[in-house]
Amino acid sequence: MRFCSGLNGELTNGGSVLLPKNSVIIPALATSITVTSYPHLRIRNKEERRLMGGHLWAFSNELVDIPKDLPAGTIVTLVRERDDSPIGHGFFHPHSLIAFRSLTQNINEVVDEAFFERRIRASASRRELLLKRRNAVRLIHGESDLLPGLIVDKFGDIISYQIVSAGFEVRKDIMIDILKRTFEPTAIVEKNNSHLRKREELPLGESIIYGSDTRTEIHDAAGTRYSVDVLSGQKTGFFLDQMDNRTRLRDFVPFGARVLDLFANDGGFGLNAALAGATSVIAVDESRSALERIHKNAELNGIADQISTVEADCFQYLREAKDEMDVIIVDPPALAKSKKDIPQARKGYLTLNTNAMRLVKSGGILITCSCSHHLSYENLLEVVQEAARRSQRTVTLLERRGAGIDHPILTAMPETEYLKVLILGVL
Repeated sequence: MRFCSGLNGELTNGGSVLLPKNSVIIPALATSITVTSYPHLRIRNKEERRLMGGHLWAFSNELVDIPKDLPAGTIVTLVRERDDSPIGHGFFHPHSLIAFRSLTQNINEVVDEAFFERRIRASASRRELLLKRRNAVRLIHGESDLLPGLIVDKFGDIISYQIVSAGFEVRKDIMIDILKRTFEPTAIVEKNNSHLRKREELPLGESIIYGSDTRTEIHDAAGTRYSVDVLSGQKTGFFLDQMDNRTRLRDFVPFGARVLDLFANDGGFGLNAALAGATSVIAVDESRSALERIHKNAELNGIADQISTVEADCFQYLREAKDEMDVIIVDPPALAKSKKDIPQARKGYLTLNTNAMRLVKSGGILITCSCSHHLSYENLLEVVQEAARRSQRTVTLLERRGAGIDHPILTAMPETEYLKVLILGVL
């Protein structure tokens, strides 16, 4: 008989739940209600309102006190200061600004391996229709899929994961077992390279957890093919959040167009532009390995003669470029990783967009992106308006987009929205 023990003593036998040691049974007339008891964490009066509205975090300065005897990742019950009434169960961290990450407001629910497996399977099931159109998706998007601090991506038969909360870090072996039996991958890759791990006092690292070959081929809904090495690829292996936006670009590329793809990375925008009929695509990136991937992907899609690459700093390239383009894509990395970075980031976005507008042919298209959570859509639109004034161009907003549907936004948590994409007409 195989038993798995959770951090707080909860036990499971296969998929069957055995009550935690500190559970109590409250008799009722016709049935019994199981109330699961975990260590209590008290939140100040009125501070719980945000959580009751669906937000998943409680910050350390909102708590009455911070227990020092509970290790990071412990499951606790958040209770109200005024009467100790329970709000829900979640992960606790004694040293992080995010001291509590909510898992459930059902106080009778046992948070064990079966709980996490249900959540993981439910999250994956919400991507079933998308997986009929492409073979690479984000299966779990952290808080937005009610699994705070856990990211899981699928690349063909390969699974990658990234953990940014101590709660999932201490349950990593359980998560890996669930991923194996749920998705039956040929390989599982750990991509714990996010700077967010430092806030949880977690080390950075990347490794193959299961299997050996981390190379695969993926495709988007339009059939664009990509060669991917999940282990050596950026972030979780490949930027899936822009996949829908790359295929959407095809509707704005006239046959014979000249296209400039800045911060090109794997070449997703440029590849789709070429497949839509662009006769000349220039992909610019400062990473030589990224440019090598673009050439490989261009050959894979049979469009090698339509794409050329330039190894350069994109800011400098735009300052010096003089040739007009029908379509320009500006997709830089996050320039504002915190609120204090916003003023400097705004200058960077303004420089990029001003110089890009100067190069767009009259009647052409500029697609500008920001993956900085702290820069709002309104901030980005202000940058666009100022860039239009400086470049003496008239600009229209054709479409406002964000991350793909496999990167949902939890409406009660503005922190879960980060990617902004504006498709602009330049007159």
